[in-house]
Amino acid sequence: MKLFSWNVRQGGGKRVDKIVDAVCSHAPDVVALIEYRSVPGKELCQKLGDGGWKYVESTTPTGRDNGLCVASQTPFQRRPGPPPPPENALRWLDADLPSYGFGIGVLHIPGATRKLNEPFGAAKSRFWKAVLSAAQSRRDVPFVFIGDLNTGARIDGKGFVCAEDFGCMTDELRWIDLWRAFNNNTKEYSWYSKRKGGADRNGFRVDHAFASPALWPRVVSCRYSHAEREAGTSDHSVLVVEIADP
Repeated sequence: MKLFSWNVRQGGGKRVDKIVDAVCSHAPDVVALIEYRSVPGKELCQKLGDGGWKYVESTTPTGRDNGLCVASQTPFQRRPGPPPPPENALRWLDADLPSYGFGIGVLHIPGATRKLNEPFGAAKSRFWKAVLSAAQSRRDVPFVFIGDLNTGARIDGKGFVCAEDFGCMTDELRWIDLWRAFNNNTKEYSWYSKRKGGADRNGFRVDHAFASPALWPRVVSCRYSHAEREAGTSDHSVLVVEIADP
């Protein structure tokens, strides 16, 4: 099966048709959309449904809040997961995919910010601690964490807050960073900041998929598609993971 993850940037807006075309071009079985918004999301889900992805769950954002959406060609169940920090409840969606024999946790980890009476990056750190706790409990079941994690290793970009938590996923909990597992020490970026500088200064690999040790033997491939970002359909590249049937 093919699992597709993409940060569509602020809900997609007038880019809904291009987003749907991009999804169709990859022909995934399951679609995970990050920065999903309710108003453009209604049209987006309708068009995805017309294309065969008729089973949908979202974190039901309101207004301009960014949430998450999962659309599938086969039935799936939203699963109660360990709650993310309340201030970021829209940024985590757990689901079981019975047709494919594994579960997914779609994540949009917040960037590091400073809030009144809190250290810089405190909210991001709380979110990561919840992810690590869930990862510890799910090591022995087939599971994928996927999405925009706003974090990476040093090779993935400079200056990540919570880089040590990202590293804990692989170094201590033994989850597999799927793109890195297939690409060793290669540099490839899924998002670029607007600050001045060359590719290594403003490029970051922030869109990730981690497989549990129990699922890793079934993973066939993990790759980015940059064409959508380069065309301006979103500011993020698409992440595609292929997983063999159980």
